[in-house]
Amino acid sequence: TGKPCHEKHYALQNINLEVARGEVIGVVGKNGAGKSTLLKILANTMAPSTGKLAMQGRVAALLELGSSFHPEMSGHDNVYLNCSIQGLSKTETDAIYDEIVTFSGIEDFIHRPVKTYSSGMFMRLAFSIATHIDPDILIIDEALSVGDGVFARRSFDRIMEFKRAGKTIFFCSHSMYQVEALCDRVIWIDKGILQQSGNPAKVVTDYSEFLRMESAN
Repeated sequence: TGKPCHEKHYALQNINLEVARGEVIGVVGKNGAGKSTLLKILANTMAPSTGKLAMQGRVAALLELGSSFHPEMSGHDNVYLNCSIQGLSKTETDAIYDEIVTFSGIEDFIHRPVKTYSSGMFMRLAFSIATHIDPDILIIDEALSVGDGVFARRSFDRIMEFKRAGKTIFFCSHSMYQVEALCDRVIWIDKGILQQSGNPAKVVTDYSEFLRMESAN
């Protein structure tokens, strides 16, 4: 017919960010605001249609739950698969394998296919792998909301260790308490547009007020 059969939707518009080594950046916004798209671009699992991205260092990402796992393979084999994707040799993976399994707390199930795992077990193993390969940049998209209270506490402590070690972290969460406690700077995205970037307490307060007003309306 000569007419387009689709409607263009830009998940992100004119996002301009500069992040220094060792910064912890919080990302907040409503569902559908463009947060996950931004993190996928940063993790190099999605290419931007326009613009440029420049990052230095090894990147580890916790995005869609279990997206990097092969469901038919065991947890043991997926550890080696994921580590090899990140550029680790078998010898390097052997050196950290026991630490990965112990931290994940799923020793009894590590030789079973991951398709039999619960969502919490998926997250435990994925988080343990991502934080043991010694990345320079860690990207976390709502992953900690899946685990139980004990593992969530351990995961938060682990992220704080990364922060003290001078790692760069992108942390996306709907938990404003965690965002404010962990981050050096918070960016608020709405409808693909950067609304604010700055002091965590101020951005979280303004975003919370925005949600309150929207709920009242």
